Amino acid sequence: MARGLSQRALSAAAGITRQAIGAIEAGRMQPGVAIALKLSHALGTTVEDLFGAAAEPVPAPSRIATATIAGRSVAHALDYDHLAIEPAQSQAPNVFVAGCDLAVGLLSRHAMMHARDLRMLWLAMTNRGALDALVRGDVHAAVVHGDDALRRAHAMDDLVPFELATTEEGWLVARGNPLGLRGAADLVATQTRFVNRPNGAGARRLLDDQLRRAAVDPQRVLGYDRELAGQLDAGRAIAQGFADVAVGMASVAHVFDLDFIPLREERCVLLVARDAVRARETRALLDALRSTPYRRDLEALQSYDLTRIGEGIT
Repeated sequence: MARGLSQRALSAAAGITRQAIGAIEAGRMQPGVAIALKLSHALGTTVEDLFGAAAEPVPAPSRIATATIAGRSVAHALDYDHLAIEPAQSQAPNVFVAGCDLAVGLLSRHAMMHARDLRMLWLAMTNRGALDALVRGDVHAAVVHGDDALRRAHAMDDLVPFELATTEEGWLVARGNPLGLRGAADLVATQTRFVNRPNGAGARRLLDDQLRRAAVDPQRVLGYDRELAGQLDAGRAIAQGFADVAVGMASVAHVFDLDFIPLREERCVLLVARDAVRARETRALLDALRSTPYRRDLEALQSYDLTRIGEGIT
């Protein structure tokens, strides 16, 4: 009403049905992320301002997985990606591997080929979240990237790092860069729809650094407060037209056929607890890390330098 739009006009501008708008207004339907982004963009506002406390609730996890780590029982919620585990391994002991990069998911899959008696589960977490989980003993291994995370990891004597790969992090934009993004200042100048990563993510830290260098107030960036949990979520939002730009890894751009504008090079390392280096879970991960099939799958993403993959770091 404030914009002078009828339900029909809003449905046309947002590209969703008039019935869906009516159901949302009447409280019969809670919009998902995609619809919420479309409506907020059509109305020139943010998801938070439009829906506030009425934003879509996070459903309770329907499944959890448990594991024993250093004598402790640990549980994590599972998302739908974990439902595809092969039946033969569904009853095997769980191994939790945390991290946000696509290389973590691939590593988990390949590790199960080297240890059929283990069930490797990728837990998508930010750099900070993955490192904190490993320090607490809530995961068996973590993959982190970026100077800040690596400095913190190297300062901990009870963690052992192994080289994984070097890659790049930068701007993710639609194919052809239709808005002509060149840097952080363009986020405001062109009113691009941005999607952010949570605090603790390397992408969030890189974005804040770029905004600071360009003297841009984060609150002037449309979508700065819209957080998507994972790298794949951000890439998918751009590929499906719900956002214009995000900060992410080069591998995500390759997966979703996006354009990529590099900002900095990142080292990715695999971390395990020192007292678990000889454990069978660690051996399975290192065997996979150093295997030709895993290297081949990473090379297919065309975004990793694997020169030192699998080497120990002293």
